[in-house]
Amino acid sequence: MPEAGDDAGLIKRALAGDDGAFSALVERHFGAAYASAYAVLGNSSDAEELAQETFVQVFQKLERLREPGAFVGWVWRIAHDLALKHIRKHGRMKVVEDVPESGSAESPLEPLVAGEDQQGLRKALAALPEDQREALLMKYWQDLEYEEMSKRTGVSEEALYQRVCRGLKRLREVLSEKP
Repeated sequence: MPEAGDDAGLIKRALAGDDGAFSALVERHFGAAYASAYAVLGNSSDAEELAQETFVQVFQKLERLREPGAFVGWVWRIAHDLALKHIRKHGRMKVVEDVPESGSAESPLEPLVAGEDQQGLRKALAALPEDQREALLMKYWQDLEYEEMSKRTGVSEEALYQRVCRGLKRLREVLSEKP
């Protein structure tokens, strides 16, 4: 995980007009923007598009960022808000197109992602409440600790732990309901 201090230096350079520094910020945090949008939408192509739009807004608003250490949480929130606006405008996407690859080989989602039942996992993820899907994606796709998840979302570590537990339980239930 990149250090927040690294982001602060890149932000300072980007504000001074260094395009390479901004590109490094995009490269470093694109996954966070994508995961945030994907957690809301459950649709990879729309999440990809909104992650790109997130960084357009980040570029436009970068000088307003008061706390460089909160950059990734700020990116996460912008992507999340854009995804919610997308739903209001276009309606919720019903089908989860792609299951993100797991961030850790030891993840509880790994056997599901690696297995033959990709479609079942897509449907199970789509069936989860947004808050549980978002928590699972942060924990197992981005491989984040609860402390970092809390910083990004503003939700307590305990609540996020509960969301992950409930999400995993619900995934098991949905997957065991197969005909």
